[in-house]
Amino acid sequence: MAETGRVTGRGGQRDRLLLRWLYSGVLLLLLLMLYATYRTYQRFTSASESAREANTVLHEVEALGSGLKDAQTGVRSYILTHDTALLAPFNAAQPGVDRSIRRLDSLNRAGAVHEDLDGYIALSRTMMKQVQDQFLAERSSPIGLQGDERTQLSEGHALMERVRQEQARITAAIEEARDRDQRIERSLKPDTPLMLLIYTALAIAATAMLFWRLFRALKDADRAKNDTQAKVVQLDEEVSTRIFAERSLRRVLDSSPSSIMAFRSLRDQKGRISDFEWLLTNQESERLYGGRTQGLVGRKLLDVMPGLRENGTFERLVDVVESGTPLEDTISSVQRPDNWVHFHALRLLDGFMITVTDVTETRRAQGFLAESDRLAITGGIARTIAHEVRNPLTNLQMALEQMVEELSSTDRDAVRPFTEILHRNIKRIAGLIDDLLESSKIKELAKYRCDTNALLAQVLATVQDRLDLQHMTSRIIIKPGAETVLADEAMLCVALSNLCINAIEAMESGKGQLELTAGLVGDRVQICVEDNGKGIAQENIQRLFQAFYSGRRGGMGLGLTSARTILNAHGVHMEVHSELGKGTRFSLTFPA
Repeated sequence: MAETGRVTGRGGQRDRLLLRWLYSGVLLLLLLMLYATYRTYQRFTSASESAREANTVLHEVEALGSGLKDAQTGVRSYILTHDTALLAPFNAAQPGVDRSIRRLDSLNRAGAVHEDLDGYIALSRTMMKQVQDQFLAERSSPIGLQGDERTQLSEGHALMERVRQEQARITAAIEEARDRDQRIERSLKPDTPLMLLIYTALAIAATAMLFWRLFRALKDADRAKNDTQAKVVQLDEEVSTRIFAERSLRRVLDSSPSSIMAFRSLRDQKGRISDFEWLLTNQESERLYGGRTQGLVGRKLLDVMPGLRENGTFERLVDVVESGTPLEDTISSVQRPDNWVHFHALRLLDGFMITVTDVTETRRAQGFLAESDRLAITGGIARTIAHEVRNPLTNLQMALEQMVEELSSTDRDAVRPFTEILHRNIKRIAGLIDDLLESSKIKELAKYRCDTNALLAQVLATVQDRLDLQHMTSRIIIKPGAETVLADEAMLCVALSNLCINAIEAMESGKGQLELTAGLVGDRVQICVEDNGKGIAQENIQRLFQAFYSGRRGGMGLGLTSARTILNAHGVHMEVHSELGKGTRFSLTFPA
């Protein structure tokens, strides 16, 4: 079948080549015939026009000669007889002579004849001027025929003779040229129709052949059209099926909360992967990485996320394409380093497909859950300690009060310093037990829209006495969009106050500056508590919120634990950034 198809294809190619040569030959022959016909017709027309123009020139030359003769005869008769009636031929001849001279001059300038008429025209003008001069001279002094006048008449007669001789010469030359053109005209007269007839016959034959091929081609085109329409219908069905499948796939991709993208490799002259180009995205990908002005498809990966090369992720994606080994990992987001994403990349032809899922909330939820577990353990320990310590402490309190009551007034005064120490320390231990239970107790919140500026002002008012005592400064910054926050104002004030107290204790007296800032991160309100204190070592940041851990002498380590419990109840994500010798910033990001 394939061999038959190749033979048929070669035969069809030979036929097309033969037809191409045939049409080219016929076209060339028609062009040659058309050129020969045109040249023959042009020669015939030129000869015919030349003959007609020669007749016109002959007529005008004869009219000019006749006019000059009439003018001379009229003036001569007038001079001899002084009879003005004899001037009629002269008066009638003047406009005719002028008109003939103008016509001959025009024909001469237009190239109507090849002979030079300038001499004849100049001689005619001289003749006419002489006749006019004779007339004027005779009319001015009518005293009879004088000697000068006879001389003028003799010269006019000689000049007229020259005019007739020049007229005869020009007439003979023009008639010879006319006769030659008429012979050419008569010889070409039958050739032109014959050439036209031959050209018409060839044109009809070529046209017939062309229309025969055209009708055959139209028949083949109709058959091909029917076949094409059938295939178009089939293709339409396939396209409809594909469009439906693509739309279904697009709906599935766009409904995914994860970012799904496909890339193709861009290679340099040495074949190494230099970048990747977006081929496919879903709505989540466009939302996260596309920006507001343009989509992702067709753009380069490193143009949008240059940080992938810095953190080594780009090289890992190149390895996926080169080795075919899938890649799965959880890293911080390139756009927002405080967010975490989980991605899974698979090789796809000379590129890869990747699924990126934002796991920030999941990690935060896991952190909250782990924190809740730790607080539950701490709460259990606190309740156990409270139970085991509070009962003996109560017995000690009651025994001390009973002993003081049974002493005499003299003995009571003697032991009062000791009993006061006992009372004070029993009260302090009871207070510590209450703080321990409070720091681990799950908080019940009554959240509502709070004015952020008023909330932070209340927090500063709570710690203002400490700031004044240490000669420290403070300020509040509220950025646009963060004017309100959804929270339990009283509980949040307690948590922020504990963070501020911790910041004050970390700063140097007279140099400390406490800054409370509220702003937007995406669509979330973020409150920051920042100081310029001594800072916290990185290895101690994770221990800050553990119960009983304190960075200062004499501290119980329950203030930040209590603050963390309150913030966890609000669903707040807290991050601590600190640098030794420069200060610490607590960033509290509230739920959207």
